[in-house]
Amino acid sequence: MPGSLPGLPGIAAFAGLKFGGYVLAGLALKRLQPALQTGAVKIAGIRTGFGILLGPAWFYGSLFVLAQLFPYPQKVPDATPYFVYLSLAGVRVLVWAMVLYIVLRGLPLKRSKLWLYSLYGAAWSCLLDVPGVALAWVAPGKVPFC
Repeated sequence: MPGSLPGLPGIAAFAGLKFGGYVLAGLALKRLQPALQTGAVKIAGIRTGFGILLGPAWFYGSLFVLAQLFPYPQKVPDATPYFVYLSLAGVRVLVWAMVLYIVLRGLPLKRSKLWLYSLYGAAWSCLLDVPGVALAWVAPGKVPFC
């Protein structure tokens, strides 16, 4: 079955939209934690960097796990993409916790608040996927495959 994947312009559009969304998240965090000295752009850069580094590893790791659970030619259940995305949401909570730990270090913040902010950040990351994926698919430079 022929298809295509987003090319470099699509990937750049996705990453750019996510970065902009993370700048907004950084501004919200600075409003919630006025003593925070780290700038919103730096927060966005850290979060986007983690996404670029950990995203492909998570994706290929998920494919590996799926291949172990459902060896070829066994059919993968229709619900699998939903479970994969739910696991991505869980990973995002952990990534946001790392980012927040880095930028809020030294500030008096309860652990429960750190995890609450991490949940908000993960939800925001998932919400940003909608326009990000849409931009990636309409961007020029798609890579065909068959």
